[in-house]
Amino acid sequence: MKTLVKTYYIIILSLLFFACQKNRGYGNSMLANNLELTEFQTIISNPAAFYNDTIKIKGQISMSSHNVSITDGTSWIWIDSFEPALDFDTVYEDLNMHQVEIVGIYEFRKKGFMDDYVGKFTSLYYIKTQ
Repeated sequence: MKTLVKTYYIIILSLLFFACQKNRGYGNSMLANNLELTEFQTIISNPAAFYNDTIKIKGQISMSSHNVSITDGTSWIWIDSFEPALDFDTVYEDLNMHQVEIVGIYEFRKKGFMDDYVGKFTSLYYIKTQ
């Protein structure tokens, strides 16, 4: 009987552990699987090379009243829209200050709010929290 209780206890704990993880994906995961990860600093060092490209990068999302961006800690890229991957109003808690992997269209000529950013993503097709 004790063995059966321990088994159920382990199963329940395992289910709770996996159910509580915040590792979520939004949007077109097939597109993300077909793209190579681009290093953040590679984009920063030569932004014109990625003009209107669909790229995949990792970084931390930052959202406030005048800042919706992804950063590597030293540089920021503005995020103009989370669409079509998802609706902005539904994701603040899931994304703000979290590490993510995103796939979107990069535009280096647009610099975001007050031109303080190294380009912007005009659309995001996939977002995965880490």
